[in-house]
Amino acid sequence: MWSDIYNYYNIQSDLSFSQKESTKTVVDIILQTKYFKQNGNQNFSNADGFPSVDLVLVETKDGNFAVKEKEIPFINLIAIVCSKREGVDQTLYIKTFLEIAKALNWKLYLEEDDEGNENVEIF
Repeated sequence: MWSDIYNYYNIQSDLSFSQKESTKTVVDIILQTKYFKQNGNQNFSNADGFPSVDLVLVETKDGNFAVKEKEIPFINLIAIVCSKREGVDQTLYIKTFLEIAKALNWKLYLEEDDEGNENVEIF
């Protein structure tokens, strides 16, 4: 999805969502960054001092999902929405998201860039 005010990122093992990870493990990794606060079983937002961001931990077959209140034991996607506004340090987002992806041995993808390319892997 493309937006002029938001970037949509995904952290996942590959484009087929082929690997799952324990939700607890992923929660621990996210909270260890100190950049996020947990708002529900699988929902996170930015901690004070970090730019606006929302993360959702998901178990999906094809990338589609609905947010559930019920705790899920395994996930295969971290869906991220963050600000794209001028003045927001995009490198801080990317560095942090890559750190999480690396800890899981997964990859970071931008859903769609400004040129219309989809599932752009970020290194």
